[in-house]
Amino acid sequence: MRLGLIGPAAGALDMLRESVEFLVGDAAVDQAIYLGADDAVERVLAAWAEELFGGAASEDAFLERVAALAPRGAADELERLLTADAAVQRLGAVRCLPPPPARAVEMLGDRIVLLVHDKAHLDEDDIANANLVVYGKSAAADLKRFGHRYFFTPGPMREGRIGVIDLEDDGRIAVSIYDPAGVPYLREILERRTGKVVVAP
Repeated sequence: MRLGLIGPAAGALDMLRESVEFLVGDAAVDQAIYLGADDAVERVLAAWAEELFGGAASEDAFLERVAALAPRGAADELERLLTADAAVQRLGAVRCLPPPPARAVEMLGDRIVLLVHDKAHLDEDDIANANLVVYGKSAAADLKRFGHRYFFTPGPMREGRIGVIDLEDDGRIAVSIYDPAGVPYLREILERRTGKVVVAP
């Protein structure tokens, strides 16, 4: 399992697109999660999908074009259409957080990863059950350890950092930071510890 992490765009849409392209392409993440509380990534993806598809990108539009090309279209036209559709489908790996103050939870092996835009919205039970807390609202990329928990943010998009979380073969989690073009900046293996799960009453 591999997660990509993108901080709030705050207008840096070109950098946001470059980051998505690296994460879903070269980095081959299973999911790329946008940690902002706005619709920037949705707007970037919609424009990008239309560019790839040469028009409105939807299941209905795809089927209409296939039906139109099937009787008389050249093989290379069909191949271009199928290639464009595969690229659009790959953009489906990009996810947004639920609206604040909600949060998302992912499991990496037996480790709980809690993702939120603003960590100030978390309560003690949220934090107690998480092995890694990932958040978006921050001034810069940061990775800190508190006991057996870690807090990580890639920072805002304008700072030029994105994150990747990998589940290693031995069950440990690796956190990496890249620039939007995919140049590595930092990689750290998080210490594995078993903590008690706290169940809210």
